[in-house]
Amino acid sequence: MNDPAAPLPALDGLRAVSILIVIVSHAGFGRLVPGGLGVTLFFAISGFIITRLLLAEWEARGRIAVGAFYGRRALRLLPALLAYLACVALTFLALGLPFVLAEWLAALFYTANLHALWQGFPDHPALAPHPFSILWSLAVEAHFYLIFPLILAALARRGWFLPALALGCALSLGWRIVVHAACDGGAGPVALCGTFPAYRIHVGTDTRLDAILYGCALGWLCRPGGMPGWITARWPLWLGAAMVLASLVIREPSFRETARHSLQSAGIALALGPLLFAPAAAWLRSALCWPPALLVGRMSYVLYLFHWLAVGLACAATGEAMRESPYGAAWYAVFLAATLLPTAAVYWGLERPMALWRRRLRH
Repeated sequence: MNDPAAPLPALDGLRAVSILIVIVSHAGFGRLVPGGLGVTLFFAISGFIITRLLLAEWEARGRIAVGAFYGRRALRLLPALLAYLACVALTFLALGLPFVLAEWLAALFYTANLHALWQGFPDHPALAPHPFSILWSLAVEAHFYLIFPLILAALARRGWFLPALALGCALSLGWRIVVHAACDGGAGPVALCGTFPAYRIHVGTDTRLDAILYGCALGWLCRPGGMPGWITARWPLWLGAAMVLASLVIREPSFRETARHSLQSAGIALALGPLLFAPAAAWLRSALCWPPALLVGRMSYVLYLFHWLAVGLACAATGEAMRESPYGAAWYAVFLAATLLPTAAVYWGLERPMALWRRRLRH
């Protein structure tokens, strides 16, 4: 049964896959494990889920309560973020690091990616990487949440929603090509390229939003009564996997800055539909619904936050600099403790109670 409001447990398993890709990449295996793929997968999942939830509301009520949507998002995202900021503040106090107001405002108000590009989050000798640099992806998603319900409400009734998404994805690719041409080599205008042009495409909202839009398109296609037959076929799963693999194998620099993001995002969205709905993929869904995978997936947001602070703490405790090759045993001991302990405390002490409260507010 394809009910847009019904949970799809396999999505939690996919969240687990995405966060484990990111964590393993940042834990000294960046040369082997592409951490960016985990973030792109998470973007696609977010677009898919939000589209299905908003469509369910639209079908049930004939409208989308945009204010209520913003409220739900705030209740979902802010508690863990505030807990993370509190832990960072305690870390800064313990290490005697300076508090820069602009950095904290960027972290709190979801503009970390913009701050990273035009101001930067400098590493401190006592704590590197900067704990707020990981918040760029949260900023991209927050900017998406800000505009997407309005777009869906305006275009869905007119039948323009899917064409608008296709146009958005095409324009994103075209804009990446423009930005890459202007900023490659670091000589482009600061207004466009920022002061850190090497990261301009990777963390810019305007250059990464299509990763979410591909997920939105899949969410629209998978609505009740509108699901095309190919969603439940096998071939999109294998074609999508081949597209993702190609996006990783092709190493040409211009491709990696431009078309790679489109190929990877489209491949993820293409494979995601059959993975969730095709009868032939039932065994994959069963694997993704393994209880430990479901738990990791539900904790993925908190894990994403605290694993990054843990990288800095492990480097500070052991004296090892952050790198893309394996660390020593002491580094991993500190890293695992500094990741798992606060994650467990925030998830069971804050996230779970907040989830129960949000469910009560819906009824």
